[in-house]
Amino acid sequence: MHPIDAFLDVSLACELRAGWKSAPEEIDLETMREIANCPYAVPGLSDGGAHTKFLTNATYPTEFLAHWVRDRGIMDLEDAHWRLSAYSAQAAGLLDRGYVAEGMPADLVVYDLDALALLPSERVADWPAGAWRLSRKAEGWRWTVVNGVVTHIDSVCTGATPGHLLRHGQARQRRH
Repeated sequence: MHPIDAFLDVSLACELRAGWKSAPEEIDLETMREIANCPYAVPGLSDGGAHTKFLTNATYPTEFLAHWVRDRGIMDLEDAHWRLSAYSAQAAGLLDRGYVAEGMPADLVVYDLDALALLPSERVADWPAGAWRLSRKAEGWRWTVVNGVVTHIDSVCTGATPGHLLRHGQARQRRH
């Protein structure tokens, strides 16, 4: 049977509920090291919000830290943190975010580097009218703290919502 015929037969047999994906291409380690360490490369910023059905996994920080930094050693952990936080914030025009300093918003993540891992993708129906999307969770993230308030413990939401919407170039009012 031709592969396209098999693809169509399976799709029809499961009433178009089958999910299809292609295997990721192998990435050359030295090429990734060169790209990731380029002064213009900002890991973690993407058009991911445009893909609300099939690519809303938000897996890049976990994959970057666990696979590329911990397992493959493309850069040191300190540089990876800077690139995922302060550098990304600067690129987005948020000049008072992404680093820890006295008087700054306390937005932090605490994780176990050895335990960071991506879990399998799953289909969840949490959109309006029961519509589905793909979700891919991770393990190893221990706490998320926003404005000094814990919002997630071991990837479980506490229900706290202390954050607020930030826009490009918006800076927090400093207290004198």
